[in-house]
Amino acid sequence: MFSQPVCKRCGQPIRGNYLTALGATWHPEHFVCAGCGQPLDSAGFTLHQNAPYHRECYTNLVAPRCAYCQQPLSGEYTVDHWGIRYCQRHQHEYPTCEFCGRLIPPHEQEKGRNVESRRCSICRASAIETAEEVKPVFSRLIRWANGQGLMYHNLHLGLVLCGRARLAELLKERTSTHALGATVSSTYMENGRVTRSQVTGVAVLQGLPSTLFQGVTVHELGHVWLVVHGIQQMPSWAEEGFCELLSYRYYMEMNTPESLYHASNIARNRDPIYGEGFRRIRDLAESTGFPHLLEILRTTKRMPVR
Repeated sequence: MFSQPVCKRCGQPIRGNYLTALGATWHPEHFVCAGCGQPLDSAGFTLHQNAPYHRECYTNLVAPRCAYCQQPLSGEYTVDHWGIRYCQRHQHEYPTCEFCGRLIPPHEQEKGRNVESRRCSICRASAIETAEEVKPVFSRLIRWANGQGLMYHNLHLGLVLCGRARLAELLKERTSTHALGATVSSTYMENGRVTRSQVTGVAVLQGLPSTLFQGVTVHELGHVWLVVHGIQQMPSWAEEGFCELLSYRYYMEMNTPESLYHASNIARNRDPIYGEGFRRIRDLAESTGFPHLLEILRTTKRMPVR
């Protein structure tokens, strides 16, 4: 027996021409674009959230827009770590923020002789630029380190902001352009042996976004603790790995999109000293317990061997 088609939209039997689309039948005038309300051709539409659109209506009304040029993203496009969508061509047109990886379009680019870093507007908005901004943050970070079990024997700690050239001098890496922080200490020797070391300050690159500034400072507080407790004969991977673990723990506890981004960068770092060192020390801390690891370091002055 012949079954008369029923229109999906109006629910009435169709006596004449009809369309078949989206698994149903329709009166031709009832299969319409969700954007403009005009009839559609069953063979020429774009589906979005189970609703049909003219291709032009989809492009103009629904398609995502490039964050930088506002053009519809109708073909292939890029989505960065932060969920920002943009035309692939911009990847080669705009510089990348060295602190968060976002692209920096022309109107956001800093200009001038004193610009030392490529920063996006978001990182620039939270940047630590002055000593007045440093003081309360630094005090809080020392309290956090104390809470992790790192004590400094009542050492009066200070932090200064400086440029890249000064950091390179402090690190004795005059060609380095990647240093973000330094712990400055004096080492005293007698008969070829180290008798004592004294921390004289902590320096961090001026203009870091707040979250990164905090993580870098925590890293340097790790170096300070090692010096204060006379733990200075560890290989570089162990010392830097320990300090990176402190930053990682801080970032994970902070638990913000920015802090988790920086924690992920630490965990994925392929550098043999900072990256592999971090992963080895993290595994060690997980097996021994972080408080016990600190106690071993404090009493033996060396990193335990697994």
